Amino acid sequence: MGKSNTFDKNNSKKTFILSIICITSLLKYTQALGFVKRCSDKFVLNKKTFYFTGANNYYLHYLNTSITAEEVFSTCEKHGLNVMRTWAFMDKEYSYNDHGVNGLQRIDEVISIAEKHGIRLILTLTNNWVDFGGLEQWVRDFGYDTHDAFFTVPEIKKSFKKYIKTLINRTNTITGKKYINDGTIFAWELGNELRAWGNGFQNQKPYDTTILTKWLDEMSTYIKYLDPNHMVSTGEEGFGLPKVESDNDIYFLDDGNDFRKNAALKNIDFATIHLYPNYWNFKDLVEDGIQYIVSHAEVAKKQLNKPIIMEEFELFVKNRDKEFPALLESMMENDNNGIMVWMLADHTYPDFDSFTLYDEDLTKYFDKFTSLQNKKSGKKVICKKCKVLF
Repeated sequence: MGKSNTFDKNNSKKTFILSIICITSLLKYTQALGFVKRCSDKFVLNKKTFYFTGANNYYLHYLNTSITAEEVFSTCEKHGLNVMRTWAFMDKEYSYNDHGVNGLQRIDEVISIAEKHGIRLILTLTNNWVDFGGLEQWVRDFGYDTHDAFFTVPEIKKSFKKYIKTLINRTNTITGKKYINDGTIFAWELGNELRAWGNGFQNQKPYDTTILTKWLDEMSTYIKYLDPNHMVSTGEEGFGLPKVESDNDIYFLDDGNDFRKNAALKNIDFATIHLYPNYWNFKDLVEDGIQYIVSHAEVAKKQLNKPIIMEEFELFVKNRDKEFPALLESMMENDNNGIMVWMLADHTYPDFDSFTLYDEDLTKYFDKFTSLQNKKSGKKVICKKCKVLF
């Protein structure tokens, strides 16, 4: 009898401890992240400023998600990165856009792992480029052969809206949350590096900038109608800023982009820019890079009163010791609300383009700036005085 009571007590104690462990694990796995909002040219979380560093990773939803996403998000958490930009599409194979384990459940898993590590996501809805099919796959599926058909043909736009609506109203099969109610999603992004031309059809510059601007206006308005909880961005590189004194064609309007007009749209919450000095014919990587950073921050923050995110940024490995910190310092000085590198990978992923960063690279090149950026967060914002808080 005594032994039995002892056994029962020990067994009950073990059961209680296991229950606590399970509950603790579950709570961590389903922790609720609050919605980040926009107030004037600041991001706000719980009525306090929210600045961040982050990274990009395009393959989380298709390449061994449970393993690769776990390592990538663990690395983000370790280094204090708190926003990840990733793809929420697989246009090349429409079977990936269904609701099964090889479809949208993959995005469910990415979101759930991100939430577990306290990482928010910018979810990009399509690609200007042919990788993963991109918007030109939609064009082909409907029997057209020009890039801009994606932005102008009613039946294509209707189909794309259907996909947007599917995502917004989706219930995550792992967390049980509707995407519309999940603060893990930082923002919906209309596309990656959208332009009036791509790399799958024949192109001929210059392009009409109103085509893309009208489409961005229509789609951002549609998302806000369906989902008032989340922010919306364009995902642009920042091309088309003709008043800048430069002979570099990234400032011209020929690509069909007008940075100022697109960022100024009512339902676009913040501006995005990308920066690849090694590829953009810069005469001086630092000097021309700083000009790009300053000119776009001037438009976004001072003229439009909106936040700006350096959404993709990288240099070749040989330039990281000198040019990398100089450009990051300029981003800090010009009050970039978010600074995101391209790209952070797990260690099974090779460095194909000399732009890939790993855990140890963050320690060497990025941690200092993450610390400085995080120190800007947490300052009280009086939201009642903010006329543009959504």
